[in-house]
Amino acid sequence: MTPIMRRALLGGLLATPALAQSGWPERPVRVVVPFAQGGPMDLIARLSGEHLRGALGQPFVPDFRTGAGGNLGAQAVAQATPDGQTLLATIDTVMTVNATLYPRAGFDPVRDFTPIGLLARMASVVTVNAALPVTDLAGLVALGKQRPLTYGSAGVGVPAHLYGEYLRLITGAQLEHVPFRGLGPAVTELVAGRIDIVVALMPGVAAHAAEGRLRALAVTGGRRSPFMPEVPTLSETIAPGFDTGTWFGLYGPRGLPPEITLRLNQELARFAGSAPVRERLAQLTFEPATATPEELTQLQARDAASWARIIREAGVRVE
Repeated sequence: MTPIMRRALLGGLLATPALAQSGWPERPVRVVVPFAQGGPMDLIARLSGEHLRGALGQPFVPDFRTGAGGNLGAQAVAQATPDGQTLLATIDTVMTVNATLYPRAGFDPVRDFTPIGLLARMASVVTVNAALPVTDLAGLVALGKQRPLTYGSAGVGVPAHLYGEYLRLITGAQLEHVPFRGLGPAVTELVAGRIDIVVALMPGVAAHAAEGRLRALAVTGGRRSPFMPEVPTLSETIAPGFDTGTWFGLYGPRGLPPEITLRLNQELARFAGSAPVRERLAQLTFEPATATPEELTQLQARDAASWARIIREAGVRVE
């Protein structure tokens, strides 16, 4: 048993009386989701909320606060009372990218939050139109050195844009960014052959790839996706050591009581370990994930440093 696990177990034993005395949660818990309904963030917030409701006896109600790349929702939680009644369910970029992209974001992702744990992971996929004459990343890079290739995203500074800039930086390929109002329209244009590349979260392209309209060349993250095991990772191909992928985490405001943090973290571990939950996550191409608050802090710091370097070197700026 690791020192972190021993501390967590001891903390859990000591925290139970404190929670019983506080009566937390004494009313429905607001879970701020900083993106619109219908996407992966909405789905994982609802699935984890259902588990937490069953375990803790109060509804965990999504509150969609969209805008400014997730900043508005994060601001709402950063300013909330740290009593466990307001939480933030967020994709990684709000806590890793936005501090660099938005100097006046209105919150500090390190000082203003209490990390609780991971909700899940999901791979992004480097995808091309099936008619493009390439079968792997090496071929894509070679083609991109012969002529310009276009890649789509949901706007400046979003993951699909940053992954495209990363590929441009490390390969020297001629990659031109084409922003759209959402990733859905970008994928539609990719399927139609009007752009060449999209780096999209797996649900957005998996069906098209399975039906032969698109071709998956690589996935992000530290290991191959169980949903596309035949597709190599970026680190296996052109970016050794690059294992930054998409993760979803749960945070509270700064000063969240340790006993509430620990109880939530324990329930997230049970959520990830539940067979019915894992089956449902697999249907949506989520991968179960767990982390202690300390491990989430380290993951956030590592990815923030990686993205900050890419943003600086690529000269990415949000107008």
